[in-house]
Amino acid sequence: MPIRNLARPVLARFRDRPAAALPAALAVALGLGWAGREVAFAREQAKQVAAQTVTLDQVEMKPYTYEGSKPLGKLGIYLAGDTPASDKFVTGRLVLDPGQTPHPPHTHVEEEVMVIESGTGEIVVAGKVTKIGPGSVMYTTPNVAHGITNTGDTPIVFYFIKWAAKK
Repeated sequence: MPIRNLARPVLARFRDRPAAALPAALAVALGLGWAGREVAFAREQAKQVAAQTVTLDQVEMKPYTYEGSKPLGKLGIYLAGDTPASDKFVTGRLVLDPGQTPHPPHTHVEEEVMVIESGTGEIVVAGKVTKIGPGSVMYTTPNVAHGITNTGDTPIVFYFIKWAAKK
């Protein structure tokens, strides 16, 4: 029996009871809408950073350059992507060679934290320069100029975490 013929008894029921057609159509529309929402949610979840632990030996440290410069050190990214509460989440480790800065002081929409593991240098935040060493921490709010310079004789090693509020 063709599909067209199978649909006739169902359609005939609605012809005999027009008041039932609206709730049935509404149920189908809501069901399709809900299914579409679930698919979109699943796709968004697939793009999000998963809960996990990353060890240093899992991080690929690559030469770091800025706008075509010679290598300034080595950069490794632990995690990057969106999280349930933030956009543009990234955490990484930079080993910055003596006398180098990764880039001039800059601003961005993300909040940022830097934690100094070893080495010495200077961090500028909102025009204020602070001498830093192991255990120092920098925090900046969005759109505040900040930067770091290695003023020591050995590499400065620091970790950074950046994120933007979910919109």
